[in-house]
Amino acid sequence: MQRIGFLVAVLAIAFSLPMHAQSPTYIGTAPSDQLTAALLEKETALVTAEMNKDRASVWRLLTNDFIFVNYDGHSLSKGEALGELGEVLKAYAIYEPQSLTLNDGVVMLSYNAIVRVSVDDDEVHVPRYQHVTTIWVKDGSDWKQKFHQSAALQVGS
Repeated sequence: MQRIGFLVAVLAIAFSLPMHAQSPTYIGTAPSDQLTAALLEKETALVTAEMNKDRASVWRLLTNDFIFVNYDGHSLSKGEALGELGEVLKAYAIYEPQSLTLNDGVVMLSYNAIVRVSVDDDEVHVPRYQHVTTIWVKDGSDWKQKFHQSAALQVGS
């Protein structure tokens, strides 16, 4: 029952997102551990740069061998992903973030997202609710995203 209440709150917030948002929204309480909070801040900066078509910022936040795997299994390199930058993403809300340290300087960040896109093609269906997994690697004193994968999220399961 508590999960249904949370879902109703998430949906209410999602439907109230502004139509022309230029940065992602965070839903819920901020993560308590410092690493998750820092990576979530980087993730938010990356999504903001994408929504604003800021190629220079996106380029700086990704590793040279970055791979993007979309909800439909289609993968893109860094250059290909930059070519599609900001084409359809209109609103993005992040909730339930978690991080897992895989190795020294390598961390997986995962979260759920509510995604709103603008697609002219009736054949294209982008899932509104997605589970996102990213891999961040330490580059000197900074973090860069090496991998991004999204998958359709079954709401209520």
